[in-house]
Amino acid sequence: MTAETDAARARETAHKTRALRKYEADFAPPAGDGGEPPLEVLSPFGPLVGRTRVAPALLDRLNAYADGLAAAGRREFLVPPEVACAGGAASLVAVIEDRLRRYVLAAEGVPARRIEIDRIWVVSQFAGTPSPVHFHSGDLSGVLYLKAPPPPPADELGKTYISGRQAGYLNFLTGGKQRFAKTLLSVPPEPGLLYTFPGWLLHGVEPFTGGGERRSLSFNARAETEE
Repeated sequence: MTAETDAARARETAHKTRALRKYEADFAPPAGDGGEPPLEVLSPFGPLVGRTRVAPALLDRLNAYADGLAAAGRREFLVPPEVACAGGAASLVAVIEDRLRRYVLAAEGVPARRIEIDRIWVVSQFAGTPSPVHFHSGDLSGVLYLKAPPPPPADELGKTYISGRQAGYLNFLTGGKQRFAKTLLSVPPEPGLLYTFPGWLLHGVEPFTGGGERRSLSFNARAETEE
C-alpha cells in the first residue's frame, strides 16, 4: 500500500512539475556590458515573440491571390481554405502549423498535441492608415508581411512609436512605463518575415507616409499541449 501511495504521489508531483514548468523562465545566454568584471544582463520574463521566414514561392502564391482583391478595392479579406491549403507540405497552413509547433515547444518546453487554426485574413493598407492597438482571440497569433512600402524618411526613424512615428512599424506592447524594464518592441515590415506571439499580447501598426502598400497576413490559432 505504501509503495502504491508513494508511486501515486510521484506521479502527481511529476504532473504538477510539467504543468508549471511552462511558467518558469530559463537563463538564456546573457549579454555582457564589456566592463570588468562583466555585468551580465538577463532578460527572462515576459511574452516570447517568434520570428522566422517563409519561402519566396509561398509569398508569391499569396500575393497572386491578394493582388486581385486589393486591386478591386478590398482592404481586408479572409483567406479561403483552397488558397491556405494549396501546395501540400509547402502550403500556408502547413507553414503556420510548423511555426506554431516550434513556437510552443520553445515557449513552454513541451510539444503541441494539436494546433487548430481559427481564421486567416489579409489586410492591405496605404499611406496614413494605422491599426490601433489590439489583441486577438485564441491562444496564438501571427503576422506575415506580404508587401512593404519603401523605407521611411530619416526624420521618421528619429522618432519612436510613442512620440508619433509614421514609419509603418509593427509594435508589441506589454505593461506600461516601468522603470528598468523593456515594454515595447518595434519591428519594421519586411516581406517574408513571420512573427508568432500570444494572442493576448497587445500590438498595433503605426501609419506610414509616401507611396507603396503594406500588406500583411494574420491568423489566430489554438494550441493543446500535454500538461
